[in-house]
Amino acid sequence: MTAPSAENGSTLKPLLLAASQWLIGASLAVMLTLLFLAVTAVQLSSQSVGERILRRSVAVSTNIDAILPDLQAALEEEAREGDADPVRVPDFPIPVDIPRDDALALDGTALRERILSEAGATLYREGMSAWAGADDDGDQRIETISVAGALKRGLGLIMDENHDRMVIAAVVLGLLSAVLAALLVASVRSWGRLVALSAATIAAALPLLAAAVGVRFVFRTAQEEADPFVYGLLELGVEAMWVPIRNYLALTALGFAVMLVALMFIWASSRWATSAADTAAT
Repeated sequence: MTAPSAENGSTLKPLLLAASQWLIGASLAVMLTLLFLAVTAVQLSSQSVGERILRRSVAVSTNIDAILPDLQAALEEEAREGDADPVRVPDFPIPVDIPRDDALALDGTALRERILSEAGATLYREGMSAWAGADDDGDQRIETISVAGALKRGLGLIMDENHDRMVIAAVVLGLLSAVLAALLVASVRSWGRLVALSAATIAAALPLLAAAVGVRFVFRTAQEEADPFVYGLLELGVEAMWVPIRNYLALTALGFAVMLVALMFIWASSRWATSAADTAAT
């Protein structure tokens, strides 16, 4: 009477093992997807990258190249006649303070770079609240529900506070991914471990790569009928998307490379085992 139960148990164990491996592998793929997104967010919101993107956004939003001569004249007048030091750039939507000596000495490209650098640093530190209320928005013609509108809201996420949050999220997701990877490795034998880990990596990175390429294509397509302001804003998105595309392409290539190497070793091992068996039989 006990023989059927023993046979059922021996049949059930491999099924349970396979199901647990698939469950752990799927969980790892999901966790890696979140981790890769968090790492990309950390890169985009880092101080160097974030301030560079924000500087470009200020240049586009304020049309600084057109208003620079007026800004320079107003700044020089304020520096000569006022008592404040540093001097605040007049009629500029973001508070930018420049030492009096620099306000009198800087002009042209040097002044432009200084204003954009200070404005980008302010936005990165304080967020979009640093913008003066509705100063230039009337001329920007951004629809709230649009690609450009979503992009502008996304720029508001690039700030120091959010970078710290993303770093914490990436660390937590990295630890959880490491635990799941260890469980997967423990449940799979030999070279199958590398196959399982590389498959999870590919399952996480490849869809993200496709999504990043798709988003960049949407930005490029939207530029075709955009006015100069929206065109410049979308160009920021096009350039920023190279960060996730580069990341996910590298991870996908790594996953396929590791899987190929593991499969080659599995094939070689099976061939060696077959040859050894044939030799022993003769």
